[in-house]
Amino acid sequence: MAKQLILYFSNTGHTQAVAQKIAAVTGAQLVALQAEQPYTAADLDWHDATSRTSLETNDSTSRPGIVVPDKRLIAQADTIFLGSPLWWGQVPRVINTLLETGLFRCKDVRQFCTSGSTPIAKSTATLKTAYPAINWGPSRRFTTAITGQEVEAWLKAGNQ
Repeated sequence: MAKQLILYFSNTGHTQAVAQKIAAVTGAQLVALQAEQPYTAADLDWHDATSRTSLETNDSTSRPGIVVPDKRLIAQADTIFLGSPLWWGQVPRVINTLLETGLFRCKDVRQFCTSGSTPIAKSTATLKTAYPAINWGPSRRFTTAITGQEVEAWLKAGNQ
């Protein structure tokens, strides 16, 4: 049986709630990703052009520190569900920091995100271009109202 792992980055709890629902359907182990310097409410203020998230997002070379999870968990996983919010149509830069560790090379990765309205397509295309050594499966944007049926449909999409 393939080993599955859910890695997710969540500041407000929305992505965590989705990750938990995916875990309920898949039985995959959940691992929360943590920034080395946690984000404050002021850091997350997208209305402030000088907030930390605004500055990081506008700097394509920004790679904030991240606490890397147990490397053995990643090494043992066949499929990794990688979740985060979308910030300005892309993953937070801490996700780039994690992907650049090389731990995901040749892994099957399914990106999921939370966003009230932003589509995931731009983010997915950017990640596929930036990290071609990763086997990217179907990606999906979810809201916290996700159902088990939605997760199952997403899982089946990768097996067709």
